[in-house]
Amino acid sequence: MKNIKAREEYSKNKLDEVRQKISIQCNEDKDLKRYSNNFTIIVGGSYARLEASEESDMDYFIVCQDVKCQEVLKSKSKCIQECIQKTGIKNAAPDGAFGEIETIKEMTENVGGRNDINAKITRRILFLIEGIALYNKSVFNQYREKLIKKYISDKITDHQLSMFLLNDIIRYYRTVCVDFEYKTAEAGKPWGTRNIKLIYARKLLYFSSILVCAETAQRDYEDKVKITNDLLCKTPIQRIQEVCGARADKALKIYDDYLVKLSDKRIRQELDAVSKENARDCKTYIKMKNNGHHYNWELLKLLHDTYASNHPIHRALIL
Repeated sequence: MKNIKAREEYSKNKLDEVRQKISIQCNEDKDLKRYSNNFTIIVGGSYARLEASEESDMDYFIVCQDVKCQEVLKSKSKCIQECIQKTGIKNAAPDGAFGEIETIKEMTENVGGRNDINAKITRRILFLIEGIALYNKSVFNQYREKLIKKYISDKITDHQLSMFLLNDIIRYYRTVCVDFEYKTAEAGKPWGTRNIKLIYARKLLYFSSILVCAETAQRDYEDKVKITNDLLCKTPIQRIQEVCGARADKALKIYDDYLVKLSDKRIRQELDAVSKENARDCKTYIKMKNNGHHYNWELLKLLHDTYASNHPIHRALIL
């Protein structure tokens, strides 16, 4: 799986480059320096998963301590964006859930409430299941632990899974699946590329997050929190390898081939041109779609091979 390693190396090099530029900016700007211990910049997407290529953009958002810090950061958001642009990385979509500034209070309150809109769910869940620190890792770790403890109550019994977290992850994944129809049918987003990403990358992220919750069964509260935090510090691929071992090789080999194709500019352009109406005319799309079915079967098999039929994760995913 050489391409997984190549993508990881490329992603790390680019992340180091961006971190250096942001660190310099935050040290030179007196307002950012004053609040440097009160916010963290979080990157998501392919860079966070260490799967990025030259065709990838960088999805990021900011979580801060309070409203006062939030107002200062809003006035400096262009400076942070420019730091990323200087590295040659593509801009993220301006109408998405990223590039926003949210307080930790906003992120940890109203979970499941009427104001818990799609963009907020996206930032919260991606912070947990794929986010890494682009700036201020200590604050990032502090906020993530606070969010984990929001989902895992100290009143939870040992035999239970972390169901609150699992249910919100399921909700996020299903929201992504439903949003795909809107974004491609009404918002004009590329249908082919997004469909392929949904089949491969979004599914791998979801699957790796299910494993995190499954590992919390039959553990006391402290262990549930520690296991969750430790596994969420890893990329989705690393999580799957740690929990499933060599059993994951077949699924990850298919995923490796997906990364090879998605990193190819010619194939990426070909997929961007695919619509729902002309999908059957694109041999590349059809082949990747067919491989996606085998990939799905391998992930399902992997779940059942990793956890016995009486493990609570199977019931939790259905009932």
